[in-house]
Order: sequence, then C-alpha cells, then structure tokens
Amino acid sequence: MKRRNTLKWQMLRLMALGWFVPLTAIIVLFLLVVAGRIDSQSRRTITTSMEKAAEICILRLLDCIDSSKDASYLPTVRESYQEYKKSGDSGKLYNDITVFLAEQYKYNPSFDLTVLLFNEDPGTLYYTGNTTGRGSVSRIRFFRDSVREEALDRSKELDTRTEFFSKEGHVYMIRNLMNRNFESYAVLVMELNPERVFESLKSVWAYRGMSIFYNDKLLVSEGDIEPDDSRKALGTMGEMTTFLDSSDLVVSRGRSVDGTFTYVVSIDTAAVNLEKNSVTLTFCILIVFLIPLILVVLYFFQSRINTPITRLTLASKQIAAGNYGVTAPELTTQNGEIADLTRNFNHMSKKLSEQFGKIFVEEIALRDANIHALQSQINPHFLNNTLEIINWEARIHGEEKVSSMIEALSTMMSATMDRNRQSLITLEEEMEYVRAYLYIIECRYQDRFSYTEDIDKALLSVKVPRLIIQPVVENAVEYSSSEDGKRQVSLKVVGACDGEKVDMKIMIINPGEPSKENMEKIADLLTDDMEIKPQEERATRIGIRNVHRRLKMIYGPGSGLTVQPDGKGNTISTIFVKNWQFQQS
Repeated sequence: MKRRNTLKWQMLRLMALGWFVPLTAIIVLFLLVVAGRIDSQSRRTITTSMEKAAEICILRLLDCIDSSKDASYLPTVRESYQEYKKSGDSGKLYNDITVFLAEQYKYNPSFDLTVLLFNEDPGTLYYTGNTTGRGSVSRIRFFRDSVREEALDRSKELDTRTEFFSKEGHVYMIRNLMNRNFESYAVLVMELNPERVFESLKSVWAYRGMSIFYNDKLLVSEGDIEPDDSRKALGTMGEMTTFLDSSDLVVSRGRSVDGTFTYVVSIDTAAVNLEKNSVTLTFCILIVFLIPLILVVLYFFQSRINTPITRLTLASKQIAAGNYGVTAPELTTQNGEIADLTRNFNHMSKKLSEQFGKIFVEEIALRDANIHALQSQINPHFLNNTLEIINWEARIHGEEKVSSMIEALSTMMSATMDRNRQSLITLEEEMEYVRAYLYIIECRYQDRFSYTEDIDKALLSVKVPRLIIQPVVENAVEYSSSEDGKRQVSLKVVGACDGEKVDMKIMIINPGEPSKENMEKIADLLTDDMEIKPQEERATRIGIRNVHRRLKMIYGPGSGLTVQPDGKGNTISTIFVKNWQFQQS
C-alpha cells in the first residue's frame, strides 16, 4: 500500500533540507571566524565605560562635600546658635536653622535628608528632606532611632574631616561644624541619594549590579551582586580600573578629599555576548541564507495550510451564527489531513443543518405548549371566594357595589381567558388586572387591607407577559400579616432603558416573613427546572411557580421571580425582566 503524503512528512523533509543543514554550517562558521575577536573588544569597552562612570561618581561626591561645607563657611548656623545662647529662644533657633537647611539642601537631588545636631542638645534634630519626598518622615524616624548615636560617636574623632558610613542600606556623610576656636559645636549628617550620586555606574555596558566601598567598608550594594564576592575583589586590584579574569566583576578606585572609594560592578556576560558587533554581522549572513527557505515555507503554508484553514474558519463562523449547512470549497488536487478535515467538516455541517432543523421545530412546539399550559392555570378558589363575596354583598348592599365587583371580576376573567391570544401586553394593561383584583380584595377585607404603588411612568408602555404580577400580589395578600391584623401590600416598579433594551424590576412587599419550612417550599417552587410536574399545592404557590417559569422560558437567564425576607419583618417578591427588547404599544 502506498504511504500517504502526510503533512508531517512533508514538513520534516522541508525543515531538514532547507533549515537544519544551512543553519548548522552558519553556526560553525560563526564559531570559527568571530569567537577569537570578541573578548578583547568587549573588555576594552567595559573598562572604558567603568572609568568614566567612576570619575563622575567622584565628582558628585566632591560636590556633596563642598555643599556640606556651606554650613561651616556661611555664618547663619553659627550666628543663630550664638544668638540663641544669649536669648534662650529655642523656637527662633529651630526656625532659623531649618530655613537655612531647606535653602541650602532641600533642592539638591544628591541628598535625601540633611540633619543638624548641636553638641549641647543632641536630642533636638534640625532637618530638611528632599523635594522628591523620598520618605522624609520614615527617614528621620530611622535616623533618630538607629543612626543618631553612631553619628555622634563618629563625630568625636572626626575633627575637620568628612566621613562616609552606611546603616541598613542608608548612606550618610558626616562632618563637624567648628567655631572660631576650631572647636566642634554641631554635627551635620547628610543622607545621600545613591540613585543620584552613583547613577553613572548603571551606565556601564552590560551593568547587572554594583557594590561601593569607602575605605574598604561597604556603603552600597545593589542589583545582582554578592557583597562577599565584592570584598574578595578588593585585594586583587591596584589603583586603576581592573577587569577580573576569574569573575564577571569590574573594579575601579578613586580618591576623594578624605578617603578612597572603590566601585565594583557586576557585568551581565550574556548581555555582552548579545551586543557584539560580530553577532550582528553573522545574523545578517544567516538571514541571507534563510531567505529562500522563508519564501518556500511561506508559499507552502499559504497554499497548503493557510488558505484551506481560512476557508474552514469562515465557514465555521457562519455555522456559529446559525447558518447551518454552509460548506467550505474542497481542493480536489490536495491529499492529506487538511483535505480530510475539509470533507469531514462539510459532512458535519450538512448533518447539523438537518438535526438543528428538526430540534428547532420540536422546541418551538414544546415551548408554545408549555407557555399556554402555564397561562391556562387558574385559581378556582379565588373565583369561588369572589362569587361568594358578590352574593353576600348583593344581599346586604345595593346594586352599585355589586356592579363594580362584577366588572372587576369580568376584568380578571378576561385576563385569564386571553380571548385575543396575546401573550405580551403593556405594563399599563397588566396593572389594570392587578387593580381589578385589588378592588375585590378591598371589598373583602375593607378597613383591614391597604395598598400603595410607586410605578415609573416611563415603563408603562413596556410589554410584559400577561398575568405575571397578579399571582404574586395574590400570594402577598394571602401571606400578609402585621401586628394590628391588617393586610398590607406595596408595589414598586423601577427600571432602566439602554438603547433598545430595558431591565425592569417589579417589587411586591408585604409584612411578615416566611417560616423556614415555607422558604424551603418557595425555593423548590422557584427552581430553574422547566419540567412541568403535577403537584398537590395551594393555588397561590402554583401561581408563583407559573410566573417564574414563564419568565424563564420567555426571557432566559437573568430573569425570573425571587421571594426573600428583607430582615426588617417584611417579605419582598421581585420580578426581574432582564435585557428584553423595549417594546412600545
């Protein structure tokens, strides 16, 4: 038997001849020609960028040191303190010092926090934060709790020098303020902004992380670098920038006024390899060799895969839209899985068209039968009670009231019989049936019954199923119970129109909450199961089940009837009409 020319084998042959063989040759050429020239060029580039970055860091550190000298050279702090010694006005001293610090350092992006402490009163902090708001409150709290004592201890041996130290990731610069007798009377502590002062190190090519040491003590460690590895690198370098052969670290050292800074930067060697110029040239050659392969693959996929799949996709979208029976063109010259898929798809589409046609006719007939069966359920007890009341009223009173009750009964019977075969009526007409029923109830209970309604007039022209409100109102009347023995019912209709659709909510409220047993029965009645089962139930319960199922069948998910206590001694029955097209009479 001849083996089929399947798509899998065609692709394997094409990839082997057009992709793997030339790609292997290119990779070998790449390794032989380019690899020997890469390392030296990369090292020179990294070393040069590291030297420039270290020079910028030293310049910014010198700027920080010069800025700190302003507190000594300018007479503001010294004069304010001398005036305080004479007047004892601590408030004025605090205001003068904080204003001076803000003017000198608040707008300097190199400092996150500047703090001044007088030796005679180290408990009072005079400080200013940076305008960027980099956590000034939390920084001064950390300084007070963790840094102040160490800063005071360091200042005792500092003399006129400037010193740098770190505490839990915070970097500080400290110097003493001297009077004319070269005696320290205050300490200036400035928290540096490492992202500003040392940001030039991040410009080193293939930067991955950094560690910064001051006199061989760690100040800053950031990114993907181990501080222990950085310390080991300190003893392996001289005064110049060094690229360590045994690791991916670059070390540079520079001197400030009072100490030595050592910068250790970790290099991402993978990024270095990707940035090499030789790689770009090699990939250009690779692209040239792959152009014929790309054209062949594109042509193959376009003619053998993309075009048939596109046709199948368009046909499937039409089927999803309900246009069953649509077929895709079959390629008689093509063999393999795509051709089989096309033939099977067309066969399936034709079968679906036949099956869905049968199912649609059957379901329409079943739905109509269910709706008419539910609409035909009438409460015989209500009709009997009404006739009994009319008979009683006829004996006791005159004909006018009897006539009104007969008219109300006629309206109710007209609604239930539905002579015009209209399953949808306006909300206004539905409310006429409700009011006819309520008139009879008022005659029956007289002063022991009250009714209120609040209806959005804009919704009166919306069409709703016939007799969906009256059964729920009847249920509310029957189960209404208040402390004074009166029956009360309130009806409220609200909704919102969105384009051609409307979401409407009809709420019927009566006093009294159902018992746990009754709530279980209500939950059973309001199940989404659409199967109609004969049950021995009270007529009002049949009515609310009728309403819920009719809403579900007509409107679908999101609509229906709920009956829930509101937690305030009332029961709220809510009819939901969701996403139904707005129909006006």
